[in-house]
Amino acid sequence: MEKVILVGINTIKYKNTFNDALNECIGLAEACDYEVVLTMSQNMEYADRHTCVGSGKLVEIAEQCEILEADKVLFLNHLSASQISNINEACGVDVIDRTGLILEIFAKRAKTKEAQIQVEMARLKYELPRLVMQDTSNDQQRGGSGVKNKGKGETKLELNRRDIERRISQLKKELVSLEIQTQIQKQQRLKSNLPMVALVGYTNAGKSSLMNRILQKNTKDEEKLVMEKDMLFATLDTSVRNVKFNSKKDFLLFDTVGFVSDLPSELIEAFKSTLSAAKEASVLLHVIDCSNEQYEMQVDATNDTLRRIDANEIPVIKVYNKMDCVSVKDKTDGIYVSCKTGEGIIELLDQIETLLYPKDITIECLIPYSDLAIIQYLKQNSTVEFIKDGEVGKHISVTCSNEIVSKIMKYQIRGEK
Repeated sequence: MEKVILVGINTIKYKNTFNDALNECIGLAEACDYEVVLTMSQNMEYADRHTCVGSGKLVEIAEQCEILEADKVLFLNHLSASQISNINEACGVDVIDRTGLILEIFAKRAKTKEAQIQVEMARLKYELPRLVMQDTSNDQQRGGSGVKNKGKGETKLELNRRDIERRISQLKKELVSLEIQTQIQKQQRLKSNLPMVALVGYTNAGKSSLMNRILQKNTKDEEKLVMEKDMLFATLDTSVRNVKFNSKKDFLLFDTVGFVSDLPSELIEAFKSTLSAAKEASVLLHVIDCSNEQYEMQVDATNDTLRRIDANEIPVIKVYNKMDCVSVKDKTDGIYVSCKTGEGIIELLDQIETLLYPKDITIECLIPYSDLAIIQYLKQNSTVEFIKDGEVGKHISVTCSNEIVSKIMKYQIRGEK
């Protein structure tokens, strides 16, 4: 495990959230298998444009790197290419900022081919403007005006940039072919006419745990459960499962990647296709860790990300998770649940069903014996109760949506509305 010194500049951006931001960054470092051996902070109105921390503090950081034999310096704050170069030169170790750290986590967690391509594209786009020369002794450009000779340094820089741009172009082509397959799967889902419900929320709020709790109401098959772990960004790939209500109606449940405050724009752009599950959903389940003292900030970060992917107009059920860890339950704009004890899960499913199937009505129909095949369709998509067999067909009672009513209206018994 690599040793890391975490450095944070307490600027006006953080106000009252600085300590929480540092603690979250420690969690991100641990998720990337780094050991934070020292946390250093500096109060400044604005970060220094050359070194982020100022020359005096940079000397102190360099000394601690030597004393603690640190492998990396991790900055909470966003770093420019020149800042990374200057800090690296002073400390003699690798330098990374919070955005770069999140990209590293995503690179380690991505399992599917699509996710791996998206992460690599995001990393390359992040690195492209940060290309710095490792060998500062290289010449930059020779000759006077009109002379086209270029020194080794500039040539190396251009080659690196060209290689990255070429790789990004290649990855885009690969992603397009994968997106075609994704669109085919999407069309198949749309043909099924099943509504989609997407789990969204701050990373480690308990989305995967909630998905498993909901699935356990439907199946005993452990293989259908998804991986859950008490770790930031434990899972990246979107999981999809079919969930049935007691009424036999069902829906598709999507577990999406967790959000985080100041989610890098590179990742928002790269994961648009993955996050499209949230954008295309009929209902969003916004999972909130109500035991976290900063949960309101996390709610704001999630809402901000939903706006950035144009998913902020979709109906939302706020799910206050970990209710077993709090004594006061005063929120009236959502439902409290505990993925640990299972409390509140049935009530949540009832709310989901009410939103997805709000206009179900009951009618009586006479299905001719020649058309009995439609009864199987009705069983799969509604609640069917047999009344009796008649001379020309079966008398049934059907509780279903208006959409299904329109398909069986011709069978409705005269006098029924």
